[in-house]
Amino acid sequence: MVVADFMQEKKESGKKRIGNHAHYEVPLRLWKSMVAAAGIANTATWGDISTKQLKALASELCSAVFQVTGKSTFKEEFVTAGGVDLKDVNFKSFSSKVVSNLYFAGEILDIDGITGGFNFQAAWTGGFLAGNAMAGFPLD
Repeated sequence: MVVADFMQEKKESGKKRIGNHAHYEVPLRLWKSMVAAAGIANTATWGDISTKQLKALASELCSAVFQVTGKSTFKEEFVTAGGVDLKDVNFKSFSSKVVSNLYFAGEILDIDGITGGFNFQAAWTGGFLAGNAMAGFPLD
């Protein structure tokens, strides 16, 4: 589906630069990294790229692998906020109210808080409840 979306974008926006506008609500800085990882120049237009490059970009978007190299002492590891809207989550099972058989845990959820254990607790609790629900052991 992503490749088809990109093919449509190529037809409709052939003169627009790929690197200027992120798709699927991906942060622009991450989008530019994915474009580069797919072997596409940031200044390339949708009309410039081949089907092979479109598939490479779709692969980056859907299955990119990232190497964690450590953390800094300058709080640079905190780069995102937001996530899945809490109104779309069933908190008994941490399942999606929108997509069946989709479960959430951790910082994928729109829970921002002071660090120091609160985020860990939310992740551990969510993982426990989601895991039990997926295994067929919901906690009522």
